[in-house]
Amino acid sequence: MTPPPRRWRRALAVAAAGATALAGVLSAGAPSQAQDDGITVYLASDSTVQTYDPYWEPQAGWGQVIDRYFDENVTIANHAIGGRSSRSFIEQGRLDAILNEIQPGDYLFVQFGHNDATASVPERYTSPDDYKMYLRDHYIAGAIEKGAIPVLVTPVSRRSFNAETGQFNVSFGDYVNKVYELHEETGVAMVDLSASSRAYLNEIGPEEAKSVFLHVPAGVYPNRPNGTADDTHFQEYGAIQMARLVAEETATLGLPLSEHVVDVAPPANAPAAPTGLKAATVANASVTLNWDAAEDADIYRVFVREPGGEWRLGSTATVGVGRVSGLKEDTAYEFAVAGVNGKGEGEKSSTLTVTTATAGFKYDFGPASQTVAPGYTEVNRGTAYTAERGYGFTTDMTSAIDRDRGVATDPLGSDFVAWFGGTYDFAVDVADGLYSARVITGDYLGSARANVKFEGVDFGAANAASKAILTKDFEGITVEDGQLNVTISGQTGHLNGLELTRIGDVPGGGDEGPDTPCAECAEQIESLDRAPVAVSTDGGNFLSWRSLALDPEGLAFNVYRDGRLITPEPTQLTNLTDQGGTANATYWIATVAEGVETGYTKAFEVWDDQYIDIDMDRPEGGTTPDGVAYTYAPNDATVADLDGDGVYEIVQKWDPSNSKDNSKSGYTGNVYVDAYTLGGERLWRIDLGKNIRAGAHYTQLVAYDLDSDGKAEVALKTADGTVDGEGAVIGDADADYRGTDGRILRGPEFLTVFNGQTGAAMETTDWAPARGDICSWGDCYGNRGDRLMLAVAYLDGVHPSLITNRGIYAKTEITAWNWDGDNLPQLWSFSSDRWGGKYAGQGNHQMSIADVDNDGRDEIVFGAMTINDDGTPLYSTGLGHGDALHVSDFDPSNEGLEIFSPFECMSCSGNKAGAFRDADTAEVLWSIPGTKDTGRGTCGDIDPNYAGAECWAVSTTGAWNAREGALHAADGTLIGTSIPSANSMVWWDGDLGREIFDHEFNEPDYVPLYPYIAEWDHTAGTQSEIFTPEGVDTSNGTKGNAALTGDLLGDWREEVILRKESNDGVRLFTTTIASDYALPTLMNDPQYRLAVSWQNVSYNQPPWPSFFIGYDMEAPVWETVTSGPVRDTAAAPYAAASCSVDYDVVSDWGDGFVVQIKVTNTGDAPIEEFDLVWKSGGVATVEYDWGGTIAIDGAAMVADPAFWNFPLKPGRTKQIGFQGTGNPDDPGMFLMNGQVCATA
Repeated sequence: MTPPPRRWRRALAVAAAGATALAGVLSAGAPSQAQDDGITVYLASDSTVQTYDPYWEPQAGWGQVIDRYFDENVTIANHAIGGRSSRSFIEQGRLDAILNEIQPGDYLFVQFGHNDATASVPERYTSPDDYKMYLRDHYIAGAIEKGAIPVLVTPVSRRSFNAETGQFNVSFGDYVNKVYELHEETGVAMVDLSASSRAYLNEIGPEEAKSVFLHVPAGVYPNRPNGTADDTHFQEYGAIQMARLVAEETATLGLPLSEHVVDVAPPANAPAAPTGLKAATVANASVTLNWDAAEDADIYRVFVREPGGEWRLGSTATVGVGRVSGLKEDTAYEFAVAGVNGKGEGEKSSTLTVTTATAGFKYDFGPASQTVAPGYTEVNRGTAYTAERGYGFTTDMTSAIDRDRGVATDPLGSDFVAWFGGTYDFAVDVADGLYSARVITGDYLGSARANVKFEGVDFGAANAASKAILTKDFEGITVEDGQLNVTISGQTGHLNGLELTRIGDVPGGGDEGPDTPCAECAEQIESLDRAPVAVSTDGGNFLSWRSLALDPEGLAFNVYRDGRLITPEPTQLTNLTDQGGTANATYWIATVAEGVETGYTKAFEVWDDQYIDIDMDRPEGGTTPDGVAYTYAPNDATVADLDGDGVYEIVQKWDPSNSKDNSKSGYTGNVYVDAYTLGGERLWRIDLGKNIRAGAHYTQLVAYDLDSDGKAEVALKTADGTVDGEGAVIGDADADYRGTDGRILRGPEFLTVFNGQTGAAMETTDWAPARGDICSWGDCYGNRGDRLMLAVAYLDGVHPSLITNRGIYAKTEITAWNWDGDNLPQLWSFSSDRWGGKYAGQGNHQMSIADVDNDGRDEIVFGAMTINDDGTPLYSTGLGHGDALHVSDFDPSNEGLEIFSPFECMSCSGNKAGAFRDADTAEVLWSIPGTKDTGRGTCGDIDPNYAGAECWAVSTTGAWNAREGALHAADGTLIGTSIPSANSMVWWDGDLGREIFDHEFNEPDYVPLYPYIAEWDHTAGTQSEIFTPEGVDTSNGTKGNAALTGDLLGDWREEVILRKESNDGVRLFTTTIASDYALPTLMNDPQYRLAVSWQNVSYNQPPWPSFFIGYDMEAPVWETVTSGPVRDTAAAPYAAASCSVDYDVVSDWGDGFVVQIKVTNTGDAPIEEFDLVWKSGGVATVEYDWGGTIAIDGAAMVADPAFWNFPLKPGRTKQIGFQGTGNPDDPGMFLMNGQVCATA
């Protein structure tokens, strides 16, 4: 036995002294009941008590609803969590969390036993004696040490009863007895929920108990598409009944808390008769009924009878949906429904007559010599599936067995096939739709233990008792591929009979066929300026600027330097190297249509280097509750036009140094999200708070104009304690849901839309998909359940919608939302639980948005599956989860888009390390064989000798930085096994091929060394670095991510944003390589723009456009878009003045210089007075001046000529000058009264 913590030893001594001493401790705590903040009742328990998120409706624990039975002075703190035993609750720090909060006079209610008794799960199992020890030495002693009052609760009953008598069994009797013993030995108060729940269940009977426990029919709740038959957990109605029993007994305990129990008054009347009774689905053995809710009804009783016979209880329900099973096929039945509440049973509804269906397919399984049941088709082990037959085994049944027990009165149950410990499949060709199934298993000489899957979805056990035959009905089976597949496994794998009945169409319109193209669709995109850039290089100044997708055909450009036109004729390129340009030059671009200048950019200056620094306010570090210090660094970023001026701002996430992957435990610092202009002005900061864990999978940035008002919003997952950009707190500022392991597995989760200009929260709603039962996502500690994503898609082909996701490895759910500027309603939700197992476990660590079926509306490409624009599945390839995903027109010879992705699970993908597939049809066009988890793979046109893009993956070793693998052409041709880095891609140099972005990394110290851009030498089969930026680092460990890559400024090539080594900002790099190719900005392609938006999500991926860019590309077909007003101005930024300037450095002796400036009036009218401004450049001081006053004003020189220089008559020249120190060269542009003078 593990010794209890030292702080509890005094309490143990007290407990050991017996009931008298313990009573003294309890009474000593009583005065605190008068404290102003009331009484808190803490609940330590399992899933029968825990609070469930609304997603899991109707599941509830009694701790979720017990507050209704106490007055306003009592607060319930429900720490119960599913899957925990008395031992594991302690080991996971959950009892510590309670004892750190609980105050003298509070109460600790403890109910365990269900999971303690699970011997098959070692991490839960606790023997009865150890269970007693844990309750005594930890829960009781811990509560007493804190001055609180412990109350033991015996394990609540399961729906376990004697089939002959209908009387309920004692559940977990050994554990119940240990609670009795503790109560006797210590005097600790006890609520005997075991006895009271069993008495209640005996009173209502096994059938009505289904409405207490979690028995719900298929198709009622989205999270339970196949229905649920759970004899342990409760529906809300049942949870209320259990809570009532606990409260009623608490009132009799004589504790101070007993005085706070309140009666819940019953309704005045029994429920009215339900209306609207109708049959939703009719199978051969069951009927599902719908009806309108009756006021004041707690549950409903569904009655059935043969016409003219006596009513009998068919089933019960808590909502207006009920299923009656065990019916005969092709038989008429009458149904009625009555509501029930505390006043009793109400009047029955009108009678509904329904005739059950006849099963479309019936199979009798057994030896070849069997007697086949009438109306059934014989199936023996030799009945292999063929297309001509339309049914049969798809598994070789040589190792299976068959038997006939010779029971002539039961030809269906008498014989069977079985496979002890094996698994086999049986297929039937059917029409697509919803099906019900009846499965018959059993053995007249033994027992049967079989598990059943339909269409890959586990529907649970079909176990028959010894020498008995079981008939079990299943609903909610969805067939979409023309074949219904049944998988049988288990200890014995018996199958005696199978009946299949089609009961309806596929949910969500799965039978409708291809989508109708949207002829009027045109995505609403942001209105951008031309984002011109000038960079000083050794060969002059390199300039680039945007052309836009909505520019008129044939639009060209004039380039002006210092007011002088430097392009001899308009150019249709969007870059230029100005060999005569200087560091102090000022430029602007003019658009030219049919020889006439039609618009102008703002004036822009020259960058000293090919980057700009965006300095930021680095948050101060801190220390986590476990004493670990942390600091901050810029992590992922995104861009958007937050203020509607056509210029991007940057939205930056700050991650603490103790950021965690979901698989790792530990506290993290808070996550901050800032907005900055490209000039470094901070617009706002959002503190996501302690209830958002830091890590790549928790916080995703969306900055997008979601309501198409010209200004982008920001959407984030938030929680209690998030502080918006104006200082307002979302939810409960004091809430702290972190467990002692640092994970956050409880508490509300929110989705918030923030104002992009101010950071103010505009709308907050519950995050969906909801967390629910964390174990349902594939594990119970949040690794899989907290894989979260955000994206944006044009689901209707016009307006952007917000996309949220939870789950990738197992259950997968996606929700779509529309923000209209005021409200954030859900558009639709997708769940693999509803659509079937083939949609589970297919997600990636990123999602791509693209119109894969060319209907004008976006689909969500989520790893190996794709979800249609209406939230229904388009397809699942079944290839499984992967770490990288690329969608574009990689192969122009194949119509439409293609997808390339590597895979993690070789058994899932069929040993495909990567696959290149048609994005519309899901057809795998070619694949890369493999045997290892292949985490890296990408595409890009890197070899001009092959058409389309090349794709490659680290398929040989699986190492992230491997240079061996498989490099394929778009048509699948294997080019070689030497591959480039498979990390990321960027368009950087002057050709149409794409370059490689990656980093060098020190794995022993786990720190980045330097990032680089490389070119692939297709002749040598090697890559060479062409750009290695300095003073910056990559992020996210070996993933080597930039903060962002994309076409952010200048022409169509891409910029790279990297965090500075000092971690106090980021550095934005742009190319200075000339190009002979011009494309509109890639940000005008909606697919590419959306990709830049989702690039930061989880495992960052490069953005791809909807068309092919490469050596052999044709002119792309751009998607139809609409946008706001053109950002070009009607007039040039500076008008031409009627003057010229001759600037002459007449002497320069190193320690000083003399400059003479001649100003000539080139116009027809005198200039009465003027000032003259030019750039100071390297001028340090003005020692003397003449002809006027000359001074340095920041970065400018300002000359105010003396009065005798006026007026300056036409054709006349005046001189001014000065003596100074520094460098007088390169004065740049001269402005007279704000207009440009020509230079001599």
